[in-house]
Amino acid sequence: MKRTLAYGLPLLALNLARAHQATTFSDDPTGTESGRLLLWVAVFAVVSVAIILGALLYGRRRARSGGDALDAVWFAVPVILVAVVGILGVQSMVQLFSGTGKPAFGVQVTAHRYWWDFDFAGTPVRLSNELVLPAGVTVELRFTSTDAFHALSVPEVGLRASAIPGQNTRATVRFKKPGNYPGLCTEQCGLGAKQHRMRVLVLEPEVFDRFLTAAANFTPPAPATPELRRGAELFGSLCASCHTIRGTEAAGTAGPDLTLFGNRTTLGAASLPNTPVNLRTWIRAAPDLKPDVRMPAFAQLSDEDLDALVAYLESLRVDGFDFTALPQP
Repeated sequence: MKRTLAYGLPLLALNLARAHQATTFSDDPTGTESGRLLLWVAVFAVVSVAIILGALLYGRRRARSGGDALDAVWFAVPVILVAVVGILGVQSMVQLFSGTGKPAFGVQVTAHRYWWDFDFAGTPVRLSNELVLPAGVTVELRFTSTDAFHALSVPEVGLRASAIPGQNTRATVRFKKPGNYPGLCTEQCGLGAKQHRMRVLVLEPEVFDRFLTAAANFTPPAPATPELRRGAELFGSLCASCHTIRGTEAAGTAGPDLTLFGNRTTLGAASLPNTPVNLRTWIRAAPDLKPDVRMPAFAQLSDEDLDALVAYLESLRVDGFDFTALPQP
């Protein structure tokens, strides 16, 4: 009996702590209720074991101690505890299965080796590798893949959804507060799986509305300087067959959409911070930075041409939005 208490209760306590962690650190309502339900199940298990062990010990000593009062206590306490835990568990189940409300809009998520596409339903907005969403709003994500089995995980909100070629899977998500949330592919989708990452940039609802409107109406301005004009020429000859810049002749689909590249906080599917220095390095030697990446190295570019291409890419942005200032969890 003592050995059972010594080993059984600590194990149950560990499960209780894990349940509490799931409840505390999930920012998604579904994940929170799942953790809370697990918490009540663990509480019920601990209480049940304690009652059984107590009853066994009490049964051995009852003949000596006697007393109907203790019998009443041993009957009342379990009934009350089980009733309380049951009510709380039912409440969590109701919350869990009632969902998170009707989605305000949908986003098509397409997984590629090794990057992500996000198409906003009913708009021309297509983002790659960084998904922009409003805080406090339920959004439906629809997943598919072009090449292999992928699975997007955003740990901060308990999101994990599979992306399968030829199929569509769905998930709803709601972020409580603004921030820059990391996501990653949890499938072994190839040699570059460890760097198959993304970011979710969560904005205040009014800021998100302004961004989505600006993104939908965005047209790249005509290059205003000789450097930008040279950068646009280089992009057209070297990059346009794989990448799209909406509003230009560049309409490639083999690589990420670069229409709003200048607004991104990262590059290479969240492999590096988006800075001019890192972008220069990425263009020159992407295969050295990310295994199995489809982008070739452009080591033949002169320093002047590389500067021009970097300047042009960084100019592709809607003004008034600094996503690098978003807090990171």
